[in-house]
Amino acid sequence: MCDQLEALLVSARRSNVTIRILPYSIGAHAGMEGAFSILSFSEEVDPDVAYVEGTAGDVYVEGSEQVDRYKVAFARICDAALPPSESLRLIAETKERMAHD
Repeated sequence: MCDQLEALLVSARRSNVTIRILPYSIGAHAGMEGAFSILSFSEEVDPDVAYVEGTAGDVYVEGSEQVDRYKVAFARICDAALPPSESLRLIAETKERMAHD
């Protein structure tokens, strides 16, 4: 697991990677229904789409109102997550603790 945590710390140095931790202490949150991604395109090309992973299968959600629900859920998750600097500090501290155990 230390190697996995180190890989996260290395990846976070990339300009296109942001790591934010959602702490257990917040309890229930908007992401508990399952994993999803929002795919954004240039408005002239295609509207945004949500890709939703679920136990009944994976689906693409294309309706603008439905996609907006996932955008709101993502915003709520971001609001509840630790800032990037605190997230990386927590990863580094956890890695250190594990290395000494």
